[in-house]
Amino acid sequence: MRSAQETVCPYTPEHQELYKRRKQTIERVFADAKEKHAMRYTQYRGLAHVTNWVKLKFAAMNLKKLANWLWREKLFPFISILLCTLCTRNPAYT
Repeated sequence: MRSAQETVCPYTPEHQELYKRRKQTIERVFADAKEKHAMRYTQYRGLAHVTNWVKLKFAAMNLKKLANWLWREKLFPFISILLCTLCTRNPAYT
């Protein structure tokens, strides 16, 4: 357990910076879930059904994020190199 002196005060400058960053990253995920993935309302009743629905939605959001990351980091450089080599070899593109 923490003593009274070790408790974290959210009003210190370093914690205010953390809260600003949290607002930009974590809160954005929930805002996207509400706006883009129809999580403003649920059509299910019961905690188990809603929990499974939310897990499925966030799994889909994570897969989408992974696909975008793979495209940007892995596939896009490969495709751009491939296209550049094709363009330099073909005189129609110059």
